[in-house]
Amino acid sequence: MENNNIRNDQHCFCCGENNDRGLKLKFEYPVEGTAETSLVVPGYFTGWENLTHGGLMSMLLDETMAHACISSKLIGVTAELTVRFKKPLPVDTEISVKGRMSENKGRIALTTGEITDTKGTVYATAKARFIST
Repeated sequence: MENNNIRNDQHCFCCGENNDRGLKLKFEYPVEGTAETSLVVPGYFTGWENLTHGGLMSMLLDETMAHACISSKLIGVTAELTVRFKKPLPVDTEISVKGRMSENKGRIALTTGEITDTKGTVYATAKARFIST
């Protein structure tokens, strides 16, 4: 499913085309209420000894879950984010980030997300609440 109605000011660090320092992620929307993206983790996001900084992992999960909401036409902001780090993620690893809106309660959406590598190894999972603006 391609979603052409996403509001985007093009300066988002994750997906903005006009952010010179951003990741410029491309999102796909396989079905309504889902979003996914992939990337090779740049080495400059090393937190310690060639491991990806947890802040980047959290940001990727948050952004992907937000796009899952957007694919259901819910535009909002993160109210709560919980990340579970399952395994250290080496930089320079190709990863997939997936998000899904699990429940829509009017102005509140509940979401889940995960980061995996090409072999299916799970590095982090997340849950978040978004409130529509």
